[in-house]
Amino acid sequence: MFTKKIPLYYTLLFVIACSAGSYYIATRMNKATEDTEKKITTPATAAAQPECVYGITRLSGYRHISPIMTADQECESEKLMPLKLMLSNYVEHEQLAGNVINASVYVRRLVDDGWMNINPRDVFHPASLLKVPQMIAYLKKAETDHGLLDREYLFEKSYDDMPKQYYSAKTLQPGHKYSVRELFRFMIVYSDNNANIELVNRMDMNVFNNTFKALHLAPPNLTDYSYQIGTRDYSRFLELLYNASYLSMEASEYATELLANAAFKDGIVKKLPKNTGVAHKMGEWGDGNVVELHDCGIVYVEGNPYIITVMTRGKDMEKLSELIGNISLMTYEAMTSPDLKPHEAVATTPAP
Repeated sequence: MFTKKIPLYYTLLFVIACSAGSYYIATRMNKATEDTEKKITTPATAAAQPECVYGITRLSGYRHISPIMTADQECESEKLMPLKLMLSNYVEHEQLAGNVINASVYVRRLVDDGWMNINPRDVFHPASLLKVPQMIAYLKKAETDHGLLDREYLFEKSYDDMPKQYYSAKTLQPGHKYSVRELFRFMIVYSDNNANIELVNRMDMNVFNNTFKALHLAPPNLTDYSYQIGTRDYSRFLELLYNASYLSMEASEYATELLANAAFKDGIVKKLPKNTGVAHKMGEWGDGNVVELHDCGIVYVEGNPYIITVMTRGKDMEKLSELIGNISLMTYEAMTSPDLKPHEAVATTPAP
């Protein structure tokens, strides 16, 4: 049907036109690719990447307000990565040496909320660490039950079925009456289990459970000895006290004052310079084969206070104590170094 021949120059023009079109399309595509790559790598676009966001924990149960309990950055602080690397290497070294089975460390700078966490998935038996949320629950109850803290109870006899404590100090004396404030002192300062049981037996469990729920944590069953918690979750109770975001300022100050007088000196306080302010609580646990030792507190470095929570599991309490002391000292030295100290002092308003 189509038998007429096409002149040669038309064929050449057609080929040239196709080649030119292909070149144009290829050039445009390459340029678009180069522009895209430039956009990805330009500093302006890199700076526009989303920053680390805050996770806000709010207190529920009110009709018109929703108070902030904690405000946590979702990602770890770049400034604390050298400290994390150093502590991670130390923990790994101690594991290889057989001095510890596993350990978790949480550090949080209170001036800017920067934090780091080593082995965050590891959980431990809190043991005496639960005495802090128990105290908080009593102080919360005292806001509506006036006179609660001065109420006295007769301590009849020691509880013989309590776990044996490796670290022990003062304990209640049978036949004596003690106010709730005095029971606090024995429970927090001396970590006395007799005082703890006296308070637990009279504690409002709804208030205790709500203290955990306020931090979006599952309340523990105090009769379930398999309950475990991680370093970051437990540190929320210390943050709650430091920020006075759950209790009144007076009650928060009272609670941290008790923690600052803790008799236990074989943990995070062990190797720190004398007169370093530390509000802390220890906890110990054992099953006859494995032992755990924890110490969690607020270290009041001038201009750069921080929370440090160290939880450990091993075979020897003394070795765990030494490990916690070394971790605390390395953290203190980092926090007091020019690299981590704030360039400007954080403004504070004196209490009235």
